[in-house]
Amino acid sequence: MQKLRKIDFSVFLVLLRDSKRIVRMIWEERRGLVVGLVLILVLLSALPFLSSGARGFLINELVRIAGEGKATTPLILSGAIFLLASFVIPVFRTVNIYLSNLFRLFVQEKFEILLVQKKGEIDIAVHESPAHNDLFNKVRDNGVYRAQNYVDRQFYIFQNILEVIAASLILVFAEWWVFLIILIGTIPSLIIEAKYGRNVWGIYTAKAETRRRFWDLKHHFDTVPLLTELKIFRNINYFIKTIKALFRDFQEEEKKNEKKKLFNELSVLILSQGVSIFAIVWFILKVVHGDLQIGTLTFLLTSIGGLEVSLGGLFSNLGRQYQDGLFMRDLFELLDIKPVITKPKTGLVLRSDKTPEVIFDNVSFKYPGTEKLVLKDFSLKIAPGEKLALVGINGAGKTTLIKLLCRFYDPASGKIFVDGHDLKDVDLESWYNTLGVIFQDYGRYYFVVKDLIALGRTEKEQTLPQVKKAAEMSEANVFIEEWEKEYDQMVGKHFSGGVEPSIGQWQKLALAKTFYRDSRILILDEPTSSIDAEAEAKIFDKLEALPSDRTVILISHRFSTVRHADRICVIDNGEAAELGTHEELLQLNGKYARLFKLQAKGYR
Repeated sequence: MQKLRKIDFSVFLVLLRDSKRIVRMIWEERRGLVVGLVLILVLLSALPFLSSGARGFLINELVRIAGEGKATTPLILSGAIFLLASFVIPVFRTVNIYLSNLFRLFVQEKFEILLVQKKGEIDIAVHESPAHNDLFNKVRDNGVYRAQNYVDRQFYIFQNILEVIAASLILVFAEWWVFLIILIGTIPSLIIEAKYGRNVWGIYTAKAETRRRFWDLKHHFDTVPLLTELKIFRNINYFIKTIKALFRDFQEEEKKNEKKKLFNELSVLILSQGVSIFAIVWFILKVVHGDLQIGTLTFLLTSIGGLEVSLGGLFSNLGRQYQDGLFMRDLFELLDIKPVITKPKTGLVLRSDKTPEVIFDNVSFKYPGTEKLVLKDFSLKIAPGEKLALVGINGAGKTTLIKLLCRFYDPASGKIFVDGHDLKDVDLESWYNTLGVIFQDYGRYYFVVKDLIALGRTEKEQTLPQVKKAAEMSEANVFIEEWEKEYDQMVGKHFSGGVEPSIGQWQKLALAKTFYRDSRILILDEPTSSIDAEAEAKIFDKLEALPSDRTVILISHRFSTVRHADRICVIDNGEAAELGTHEELLQLNGKYARLFKLQAKGYR
């Protein structure tokens, strides 16, 4: 942690580059708003000093003509300027607040959409990486609101600089050395803010795993099924105790950092206030000795206060900008993530009216950061229109095989061929149009039923007959038609008029969404694990009735469902251990026969 407390001044160059990047993004989309804000800030920086100067001149003139009973031109002019400035300053401040709010809304929308787009573009391999998960969590916790602060503060810093320049010119003209000692007295506050910001960012970085663990446990209180289990197992108090310990572990460093910052800030405050008091006393003594007019004194005192506030605000904003900039660096690091899967510049576009042949040729694979091979020299040919079942114990490599087929990862060695072409050379969008996939961890979408099912193919206009056909194939029509609004029913109890499907109903809806794609290759990973036996039998009857040119790849532990496949591939320890029809594998009397008999024994 000691290293984290040092200021890395090279980071300022990176932050400056990021600032230019943000300014460029904003300028391209909100040029008029930027110009308007800059003009308002220039006026708000200059008008207070103009008002103060006019007031000082007014006081001097009043003292000079006191008792004469007549107004002079300088008196009227200075008074008019003072009153006009006093009137327009609040008006400009109100306009500034309005424009700043518009900017804040724009920045929020801009970065929220950028993050959503980037997360959609990032490879699944990156999403599954623990190191990148830490980055995602930091950005989720700090990204957008830090971005809003960062952009807002750019304008505040600009205003601070203008105010410092105006106050400095006034004081340099009056007494240059007074300006110099005030400047020196406030510089330490910049160093403190920068060190504090670096420490805060360092704590977030060092404690990333702690925060990840905290959010994982907290998630159990946000999800009804998980919360239900906590209650049944009486684990509420245990989880709260664990969450509290994680929270305190994380916050302990922050508390120490805040305490040290308070001590340093008080020390700097005493120094800066001492300098200001010295300057004020100096100018008062000049009035006493007749070397300075009272109105000029008020002008200089206001300028000293303005310089002190502006310098303090500038250094404070620069320090906080340094802190937010470090978190912005995380956000830009996320936005700059390069894809793991390299897409071909001009990929092969597959025919939409033809089901391709798929070949795994000596494919081996291990997940990044691990040494164990999940697949070892795996070879398999899947003919167009074939109904293939993949079976094996948990962890054998079945789902990994599907991830490679979807090109979430590339093989470590070997190749996957689609119609004779290396999958790496195939246009991914074209390939995904060919696939219809339902994983074990399928998504739950809270939409109106017809819209939920139509998510299977959003690039085409939704048609209700197709929606109903997909629902019938998955047996979802049985319960949908019992709901009050049928296909116009909202899903999700937390929405007005919504219903909450059971686990089995959710799986049928997920299947309906997959069937709606009407894809050439249908991949089903444990598609009926939560569905009753009768509905399951009907679904597989419909799968068998699919057009003969549609390929189906089925992963299941239920041998009653896989036995009707054209071929069954037994995956064991990452290898294709057995391959054949149900009858052929039973005659082989190997792993498949043993597993089948064990499962059949349970039904006797």
